Amino acid sequence: MLSLENSDNRSVREKNRSQILQAIKMQEAISRIELAGQIDLNPSTISRAVNDLEEMNLIQEREVGESSGGRRPVLLGINKSAYQIIGVDIGATKIIAVITNIQGEILEKYHYRIDYPQGDVVDISPELVLECLERVLKKYQRNINKSTVTDKIIGIGVGAHGLVDKDRGRVIFAPNFGWRDIYLQKKIKEKFGYKTIIDNDVRVMALGEYWFGYGQNCDCLICVNAGYGIGSGIILNGRLFRGHRSLAGEIGHTTVAEDGPRCNCGDYGCLETVASGPAIAKMARTRIKRGRESRITQMVDDINISRITSELVFQAARQGDDLSRQVLEEAGSYLGIGIANLINIMDPQLVLVGGGVSRAGDFVFASLRQAVSRKTMEDPPPISPVKLGEKTGAIGSTVLILEELFKAPESFLSEELHRF
Repeated sequence: MLSLENSDNRSVREKNRSQILQAIKMQEAISRIELAGQIDLNPSTISRAVNDLEEMNLIQEREVGESSGGRRPVLLGINKSAYQIIGVDIGATKIIAVITNIQGEILEKYHYRIDYPQGDVVDISPELVLECLERVLKKYQRNINKSTVTDKIIGIGVGAHGLVDKDRGRVIFAPNFGWRDIYLQKKIKEKFGYKTIIDNDVRVMALGEYWFGYGQNCDCLICVNAGYGIGSGIILNGRLFRGHRSLAGEIGHTTVAEDGPRCNCGDYGCLETVASGPAIAKMARTRIKRGRESRITQMVDDINISRITSELVFQAARQGDDLSRQVLEEAGSYLGIGIANLINIMDPQLVLVGGGVSRAGDFVFASLRQAVSRKTMEDPPPISPVKLGEKTGAIGSTVLILEELFKAPESFLSEELHRF
């Protein structure tokens, strides 16, 4: 469950705590005896580590289990209410900020929609991200006195659209916002004071599903985001795979249509040009301009078909519109080709698909699965929509903080809780 860096300077005692914390996380409730059966540590070491974790409020005794002939065992579980994390998903079409407990359950949420009135670039500033974080914090603080939750926020995780340098905390390039070399981590930390970690928005989607979604029992997982753009996050051998230059997973810029449309990257036939949300809308507009009949024209002014969006195509498909269904089927087929390429290379246990295009359901997934079956060497792995829906990225962003907490609980909490 936990992805660790190659260098590991933790003490033996810290490693033991981490191992036990992870084992407890994977179970709703587990006894000390069951822990001893799962972990290669002696009972006294397990008992000492459990006591340490209880003192940190990370775990607690939950209930009494069934007896196997002797004394009924006390079961341990994660103390989900002890600490909270802020997560923010800065996607191409929305910003979602959440506050969760350490079990990934959302306690507060703020949603900001990003519109593109003209062109492919929108004027979004880093300050807007700070404002969204401030809004979700204020909402949470207003409600905190009405509940029994203890207000102990321990960090902010950020998933950002575009190319992201996690180690330096900067957005290298976010094409839809026109951002270049934005040191977002520093801006957020200076504003709010919490430990802050940033990464690419699709990679944190994979983390969200790996920790709290359908990918919890998968050591090799691919999560594809098909929305305004297309990208993928890859969990390989239980670790998030970023690649040599943090560019891994750019499936949207793999070629699936040799004679296809020109992409914003300068190449032709990229997956984004034939299967993204804007591509679906463009295909529908082009065919209507060429004389194809569609009930989409009843949804917008006949002389203003530029207002056609992928959402309108989805709606028309649900109403039985042949043109819309054909467009979605073609997009799903191209998306399936791109995913099949990843499957042939990575051999994952599971493929999850999120983003706006996934909301078209079987209009996209039927042809997607057919294309994958045609293009893969063996029987393909299961392919399904993400479990966490549009909140996948925001919840996944909190995992950036949770990874650090679970890796070295005492060191992390000592640093964060004594900061103020």
